[in-house]
Parts: sequence; structure tokens; C-alpha cells
Amino acid sequence: MKHFLSLLAFAFTLSAFAQVVSPNAPIDMKLFGLNSNEQRPIWPGCESLTSEAARFECFNYGMMNFLRNNFNVPTAKNKKEQKARTGKVFVDFVIEKDGSVSDVEIIRSVHPEVDAEAIRMVKSIPTMHAPAMLDGKPVRLRYTLPINVQY
Repeated sequence: MKHFLSLLAFAFTLSAFAQVVSPNAPIDMKLFGLNSNEQRPIWPGCESLTSEAARFECFNYGMMNFLRNNFNVPTAKNKKEQKARTGKVFVDFVIEKDGSVSDVEIIRSVHPEVDAEAIRMVKSIPTMHAPAMLDGKPVRLRYTLPINVQY
């Protein structure tokens, strides 16, 4: 049976956390959400676009294509296993000030094998061309990515 990974084009959960650490924490320690930045991270290949909206659309497209091409749906031996491995896994991670990905964790599990593949795939996301920026300075960005797995 052919496996199908359902990715919704703009259905990424774009975390709206303003700050995740104490407001008195040094700026280096704070985590921001997509809505609290003047510039969102720039996906590799999107740097030539001039508007923030166009770069963000390119970011979403790049992320969706990366998932589509790199997420390997774990095989299931029968219908019961397929049912157990079907669902939406939520992966939380941080895009660091250098554009790399860190602090990858599952915040909503589907199945251990699906979760492991989601972690593997997120850890392999390419380094962003540019990180999120606030007041002209790079900041850490928390991002939650839902991955809908169906057989």
C-alpha cells in the first residue's frame, strides 16, 4: 500500500508565544514566536525576495517541500499498525540566532516510530539563510510543526 504524508500548505502551527522566558532574562536567552519578530527566518533560496510576506510564503513552501521529500513514513505490517501510526505529531524546536535548529522535542505523540522519524527529519532541516530578527538583532525563535501522517 502506498504511504501518503499529508502536509497542509499553510497549516504549520505558527507558535504565537511572545516570550517563553522571564521578561527580565537577557535577550540571548529569550525565545520569540513568529508574530513577535520584525523579520522571520529566511529559508535557504528565499533571500532574494524583497518583501517579508514573499519570504515567509517561500519559507512555508520550502518547509513543506523539505517535509515532503525527507519524511519517511514508517512501514506498517497490517491495518492495525497503520491505524496506530496515523495521526498528527507535533514537533517543537528552536531556530537559533545562527539559523540552525536545536531543542527538538515531540509535544504531541502519535507512535514511537513516527515520533522518531519526525525528530530525525526536523534535526536535518537546513540552516536558515538568516535567523529571525528583532530590533535589527538576531533572536531565537520557537516553532511548532504539526506533521499529519496517513497511510
